[in-house]
Amino acid sequence: MGDSLMFINNNEYEVLGLFSRYPGTSCQDAIYSFNAHPHLGLVVTSSDSSADIEACVKMVDSSGVRIYWSGSMSNSKAGNLRPDRSRLFATTVVGDGTGSPPYTLTYVGRYDKLRDDILAWDQNNLHGLGANYFGLVASAANNAIPQSINGFNLEGLTLAPDGKTAYLGFRAPMVNPSGPTTSTSPRTHALIIPLLNMPDLVKGNPTPGPGAAHFGTPILLPLGVRGIRSIDYTYPGQYLITAGPYDAVSNPPVAPLNFRLFTWSGDPLYPPIERSATFAATYSPEGCIVPNTHLIAQTVVDLINDDGGIAGGCWRSMTCTIGPPADPLAVPLPPTAAGDVHFSRSPAPNPARRGMSLAITVPRAQWVELSIDDVAGRRLTTLWRGDLSAGEHTFSWNGMVNAEHAQAGLYWVRLRSGNLKEAKPFVLTP
Repeated sequence: MGDSLMFINNNEYEVLGLFSRYPGTSCQDAIYSFNAHPHLGLVVTSSDSSADIEACVKMVDSSGVRIYWSGSMSNSKAGNLRPDRSRLFATTVVGDGTGSPPYTLTYVGRYDKLRDDILAWDQNNLHGLGANYFGLVASAANNAIPQSINGFNLEGLTLAPDGKTAYLGFRAPMVNPSGPTTSTSPRTHALIIPLLNMPDLVKGNPTPGPGAAHFGTPILLPLGVRGIRSIDYTYPGQYLITAGPYDAVSNPPVAPLNFRLFTWSGDPLYPPIERSATFAATYSPEGCIVPNTHLIAQTVVDLINDDGGIAGGCWRSMTCTIGPPADPLAVPLPPTAAGDVHFSRSPAPNPARRGMSLAITVPRAQWVELSIDDVAGRRLTTLWRGDLSAGEHTFSWNGMVNAEHAQAGLYWVRLRSGNLKEAKPFVLTP
């Protein structure tokens, strides 16, 4: 909130506090606090039952300035079901920073069935990849430990580059980037599920469900076998992902049981870039404030540590530079507007069993590249690379890679021309 204030939630309580971003070496009292507990309809069943608020994001639209808050959707540490953690709710920010207090919150509404909808999306093949493709029902089952490689634990929430879609980022499970996630498949990538209608979900108290949430094409990110502990952005198309272990940090921190920062463009076709900043075993960064600038090695970010267990909202904050990337290229600038080269016909049929076709329109002769990439960003084949004359051009792909049929799964057609880049997803079925 402005340059010096921030709202913080404590995941052990439902008290949302307005604090100074730079409190010094000791904890300070909240400037203002809002108790969301009476609004959430919680059914307390044990001493570890709470909404377990793990993520939030600010959205500015015709409704004003809202902050959306999400529970972890997880079981207890012992694996017991905790339905209170399935809450998604919103608050409206009131104030312009000049009053006393400078900002306050009012409650908007909530949705209690987001976890159910996520599990049904995977179980019922609503993503088109195959029933139980990510194994989420097993990950979230009773007695399943949430902080495990095959657990179920949501800790990241941000907005997609369109400013409307929400990205749900998972600490666990880690998923297989090359096919169905099973008990024997590799689990190396973090999972993001796009939530297409977040504002609609908080219109009621609660909004009727399950079945109200709608999801987009899943995104799989290589973060060095780490999950998403926070994902934040302010500058368009400039994301900073705080990646950490699905379980505890090792001491000393050793990959993948350590925290690292990654910059990302928000484009599913391009993998995140690991930065050089490191953290001690005693510091667990689980929230971040990113300045409204292009992210470079010297960018300073404000990180929040998860201390937990203190109702007053005590935390440890620190600032650090994100550091240079392992790759010499910093996170790319956001894509330009669609421009004049564009898909005039999306991949069809979609889903397809044996290949598909599409069309692009080129208004004037220019250089164009068109390729097929898998969900991990690896290029499978290039449909065209070179000059194209003006007009509509049709391309097709028979689903073959090195004389063999590509396996079932999610793929992307990527179009590039000059500074323009655009992509369309499609699914191959068995």
